[in-house]
Formats: sequence, C-alpha cells, structure tokens
Amino acid sequence: MAGEKEKVIKLFNELIEKGEEIKSNLKRLYFSGNKKSVNTELYESWRTSCLTLLKSTFSSSSPHYDRFVNLKIFDYYNATQVYLGILTSARDDIAKGYFYHKDLMLSVNIYNSLLNRSVELAKRGELEKSVGILEAVILEILVKILDYKKIPHEEVTTIEELADLLFKKEVIEEDNRNKLREISEFLKDSVIVKLSVDEYLERVKWVQNFLYDYLGSRILILN
Repeated sequence: MAGEKEKVIKLFNELIEKGEEIKSNLKRLYFSGNKKSVNTELYESWRTSCLTLLKSTFSSSSPHYDRFVNLKIFDYYNATQVYLGILTSARDDIAKGYFYHKDLMLSVNIYNSLLNRSVELAKRGELEKSVGILEAVILEILVKILDYKKIPHEEVTTIEELADLLFKKEVIEEDNRNKLREISEFLKDSVIVKLSVDEYLERVKWVQNFLYDYLGSRILILN
C-alpha cells in the first residue's frame, strides 16, 4: 500500500502546485483591479480535479471533502487560499500514515444498510425475516474483521466460534465476545417465539455500534 500512498501524495502535490500558480495569477489580477479577468474555465477545472481526488481518496463523507465542497467564500483569491489549505492538510494526513480504506467503507455501508432493513422488517412484525438478516450480517462482520486482521478461520462457522476466535486473538474484548454469544442464543429458533420488537431492536443497535467500532473506525487506517 506504500506505493499507492506515494502515488496519491504526488497527485495532491501536483494539484497544490497548480493551485499556487492560480493563486499567484489571482493576486496579480486583484491588485491590478482586473477581477473580472479570471479564467473561470481553468479555475473550475482545477477545483473539480481537487474534489475528485478528495472524494476518491477520503470519500464524500470525509471532513476534507466536506469542507472543500461546502466552502461559502465567493471571492476567487480567498477561496483558493482556503482550498490550498484543505489540500495541504489532506496530503499531510496521508503522509503521516492515514489512508482511506475503500473496501472497509463499502462493507460498512452494505452491512449498515442490511441492519436498517432488518429493523424495518421487525417493525412490520416480520421477525423471522429480520432474524435471518441479522444473523447473516453478524457472521459477515465477524468474518470481515478476521480477514482484515489476516486471521485464518476456515474451520470456524458459527457466531459463537467466530467471537471466541476474535477474543482469543485479542481483537475484541471479553464483554463483546459475551454479548455476541448472548445475541446468537437470542436468535436461535428455540427463543424466536419469545422475541419482542423492543428487545430485538436493542440488539440490532448494539450490532451497529459494534460494526462502527471494529470496522468503521478503521476506514482511516494507519499504514
């Protein structure tokens, strides 16, 4: 991943260099009173390239992208100075070791969407379908964590076994292992008839928090 990081840093440096040229030209125009002579086509092309790089590197939900796209300064010169500050900050974050992990972001979004779907079904009284989705998502989350940590798990198939393995490898805390085992028992056929929507939703909420703690927080990872 180091090679990819250096490539992205180079792209940021190129945009920062281009932005400095634009800023210098804007400064000359502004001090000469020719504000209307700004090459808007060139400016917007540079700005679009900046947005594309920020989005593809950090995602559209990142602070860097959000600050850039929502900037409310309509003065070209001053806006450019702020844009350059955002680009420099983003480049420095990558250089220090932070890098966006696209696979984890995609997985987190998919799992969270499925959990929300499970909640909708539970609220409609379709608990059996909800249980199936929740159990499948928990299994996928645990497997994704193991894969991310490069821990072999070919012979491990149940929620209890996966939770025990993660605990044994010191990836999750004991209280998380115990909660996962409790939820697994809760979802088994022998207790489905005892399910209440409120109890079910409480457990879905816990799984969502677990998802963000162990995968979502790794979206910006240390290389």
